Amino acid sequence: MDMLAPGGTTKRALLIWGGLLALVVVAFIATVVILNATVYSASGFVRGYLGALDRGDTNSALHLAGVQPGAEDDLLAVPEEGRVRDFHTTRDVVSGGVHRVAAEFRLGRDEGGQDGKDSNDGQDSKNSQSEIRRATFAVERDGTIAGLFSGWKFTTAPTASVEVTPLHDPRFEANGVDIRAASADLATRYTVLAPAVFDLTHDSTYLTAKTTTVVAASPGTVARATVSVVPKASFLSKVKVDVTKYLKTTCLPQRVLLPAGCPFGEEVDDRLTSDPRWSMTTYPPVALRATATPGVWLVTRATGRAHLEVDTQSLYDGSDVPISRDVPFQVEYLVTIGSDNGLTITPR
Repeated sequence: MDMLAPGGTTKRALLIWGGLLALVVVAFIATVVILNATVYSASGFVRGYLGALDRGDTNSALHLAGVQPGAEDDLLAVPEEGRVRDFHTTRDVVSGGVHRVAAEFRLGRDEGGQDGKDSNDGQDSKNSQSEIRRATFAVERDGTIAGLFSGWKFTTAPTASVEVTPLHDPRFEANGVDIRAASADLATRYTVLAPAVFDLTHDSTYLTAKTTTVVAASPGTVARATVSVVPKASFLSKVKVDVTKYLKTTCLPQRVLLPAGCPFGEEVDDRLTSDPRWSMTTYPPVALRATATPGVWLVTRATGRAHLEVDTQSLYDGSDVPISRDVPFQVEYLVTIGSDNGLTITPR
């Protein structure tokens, strides 16, 4: 058997190892090229941003967007988890070093229809969930990552604006997060990350609002929504109980013709020979209406009927004249909801 010379063995080993090293280098370079063309491309950067929005990872989304929330940017920190769906990029057009990346996506939770919700983007709520949305994002190179992968940033921040008008109460919820507007009945403009989709509603002890969905699909757009706050049935019931209790416990026990602080009373010209006795024939119905002052509601003017029983003696001929008659009266109250959700009812 021929024996290989030591020098030949070493040379062959070097060739093998050199070939393997070359393959590793080529594979590494190919991997870097592929990653730069996909994950670390302009389109990949946009997909990463949309993915952060869909995951509800607002910190990552804000970082990628290059946006620092201010004190009044309440909606910037509200997560859109599960509301940016089926996203993908469709093209990347380069001009002057700026990549304009077009993307398609669907907005809103995939819940098989959204009955009971209003949509504020020009579409009915069910179609709003299934419609394909489109937006274009401008990005540019921003150095490298680890000296190998392309870094990117948005040329123009991917933000939009949402104007919310909460009627009758400044408080509302956006995707389950409590928000307080600058004022009720006035539009407050919020900066949001686009695409943005928020389910707006109100749910407090005595007030509620039907959920409305507002969508700002593209950067630079302005979307508007109104949260119409109305009394709950429990609010109406509570006010009715309190009004009835006041009339029953404060007014009816007073043995005078004109009960103090009460909406009813009667004047009698003859001399009284017994104490007046009051009862209630019909309690006034209670209906609530918003006022121009947030947190203050009006019990609209309503009519009730009290009943008066009293014995009198005629000043004309001295005869006994018993009185038993209904006395109609009207009520109108202002109801204030306190910070502790206590109710203060005052006559108007």
